[in-house]
Amino acid sequence: MVLLNTPSKNEPYLFVKTTSQKKDKPSTPGCIKKRSLFFIPGGKIFFPKDTWVQLFDLYLFPAKDIDNNKDTTIVGSLDHKMIDDIVNCLFDTEADNISPIVKKLLRPPLQDSLLKLKEKFDKK
Repeated sequence: MVLLNTPSKNEPYLFVKTTSQKKDKPSTPGCIKKRSLFFIPGGKIFFPKDTWVQLFDLYLFPAKDIDNNKDTTIVGSLDHKMIDDIVNCLFDTEADNISPIVKKLLRPPLQDSLLKLKEKFDKK
């Protein structure tokens, strides 16, 4: 799974699934709009195998379910550019199916983003 957002205290985590099963999927790096996929070639970033990010299913989990779960582990990290590319692909392929809460999590209004940054770097 890939985490697409950086939730603040009361926001849910937003994940998409990945698969390394090629089956009949195209292997063109980047956004595959017709299939709602994003292809990451193996060994290029974090994934050792060719990996397809499946954008047609989004998973929201309350922060408490992730933060308090001992079975949840981080095994790697994608850079911000790759996450931005995946999010842009999601909006290009699934725009009509994205709920308002997901839109706000991924592309918050500027004021919300500024408040998040202030909260993150505030030295109270």
